[in-house]
Amino acid sequence: MTSKAHIIETLAKEKRVEALVENIAHHSLTADLKDLCQMVYMVLLEYDEGKLQDLWENDQMNFFLARVILNQYRSSNSPFHYLFRKFQERSVYMGVGADINDAALERLQKNYVPRRDK
Repeated sequence: MTSKAHIIETLAKEKRVEALVENIAHHSLTADLKDLCQMVYMVLLEYDEGKLQDLWENDQMNFFLARVILNQYRSSNSPFHYLFRKFQERSVYMGVGADINDAALERLQKNYVPRRDK
């Protein structure tokens, strides 16, 4: 069986997540989309090893990655939305611009609370 670390390393070397993000977003990687890629890798690192190995061995990894990316990219209550899009929307609305500085990003990450469905 292939280890989780080997699977994620292979995906990173092949830039498979990056290619899927570009395909779903319909343009090349911007700073936000690179952050989305990192969030997808975090999901993979936190995912159950046995399930990840099953996806890998059954050639279902691309489908799983596409679903994770779509959920993060399109959802209005995903971590990606709260950390990046919502901040940018508020920044532009307030006339600050769309740049996220380190201090603002740190505050957002510290205050982020995932939504819990009942």
